Amino acid sequence: MNFIFTRYAEKQFLELSPHQQNAIHKKLLQVKGGSLGSLRKLVHLEPFTHRLRVGDYRLLLRQCPEGFEVLKIGHRSTIYL
Repeated sequence: MNFIFTRYAEKQFLELSPHQQNAIHKKLLQVKGGSLGSLRKLVHLEPFTHRLRVGDYRLLLRQCPEGFEVLKIGHRSTIYL
């Protein structure tokens, strides 16, 4: 399973603190290793198909043939607006 960052998501990632970046990186490695606990399927939130919880932050993803495309990263209070 691969995670491909869009330019927008990459920009959002780089704006986060190093602590949050490290937490997201660790969570992506966990999911890549098979631990799908915090990866949830989304319904009625097109074009996003899944979300990944990392503390107070959420990654909104779209499933693609290569794995997942990371479309958006943000704080849980504003990510779905």
